[in-house]
Amino acid sequence: MWFVITIMLSFNHTDGTLIREYKKKTFSDTWECHEFISENKMILLSPHIIKYGIKLKGFEFYCESRQGQEV
Repeated sequence: MWFVITIMLSFNHTDGTLIREYKKKTFSDTWECHEFISENKMILLSPHIIKYGIKLKGFEFYCESRQGQEV
């Protein structure tokens, strides 16, 4: 089992959300994953701010487990 970062994005004037996975790095446990998020929030969020601009209302970072063969 390993962990990946997922980012949930919410938008103005809609109830919909979008889930994106950060696939450049995987983590062996949730502590390592949360530490990476804490130290790299702007790196993780900047591409979405650039892409969606003022449409972006909010965001949340999560560490989710994966099973199978690691990417």
